[in-house]
Amino acid sequence: MNTRQQDIINLTQKYGEITIKALAEILNVSEMTIYRDLDFLQNEKLVYRKRGAAVFAENHKNNLESFYLKEKKAIGKKAASLLSHGQSVIFDNSTTAIECARYLDDSMKLTCYTTNLEIAHIISKNTNHILYCCGGYYSPDSKGFIGKHAEEFVSSLKVDIAIVGASGISLEKGITNPYPMHNTLQSKIISCAKHCILLADHSKFDRIAMEKNCELSEVDTIITDSGISDSLLEKYKKHINIIVVERR
Repeated sequence: MNTRQQDIINLTQKYGEITIKALAEILNVSEMTIYRDLDFLQNEKLVYRKRGAAVFAENHKNNLESFYLKEKKAIGKKAASLLSHGQSVIFDNSTTAIECARYLDDSMKLTCYTTNLEIAHIISKNTNHILYCCGGYYSPDSKGFIGKHAEEFVSSLKVDIAIVGASGISLEKGITNPYPMHNTLQSKIISCAKHCILLADHSKFDRIAMEKNCELSEVDTIITDSGISDSLLEKYKKHINIIVVERR
């Protein structure tokens, strides 16, 4: 392992998740060089690649396909249970929001908005719900739409509930994510809702993921899993309502 590869490990450990572009700029090398380093580090199970970013391995239990899937399912199911008949709900492009969509009560007549193609597909199977989707640039990594057209769609809305995810949660930096275009869109999603529910597994707390999305105070409720430590739970409960669920 060379010095640059060790620097990559140190940076991903610090941030939890960091973009390839940011690594290349910080280390003053090409993105192709970063990709080669990540191929080596991933083979050693030290760092993993995810959606154009590097992810610190310890946080994700060596699972490249579904990080904390059981936790996300439990969190999504709880979020779905908090929704009421007739409400309007917007879902962002996060993987945990996808899990929430899977658990929507079929008997409810929700008005659903989403920028995510997979969520749209899930909700479209139930004709009781009213579904609106946006256009824009399709991002294969997030299975969702981003960019100007998606942002204009969201900016025109006023909804009851926003269901969103995050890569990092910090008292100092608020809600953070590593992708600027996704971040801009998610900020608008949060702003268009009367009440924002953030879905985040325990690994996201006390972590900063490059780009600031919003202040913690702009989120009304966080749903997380029982993997969160007692000390972190107490720390954040002083500032925001947190619901803790058991993974199943």
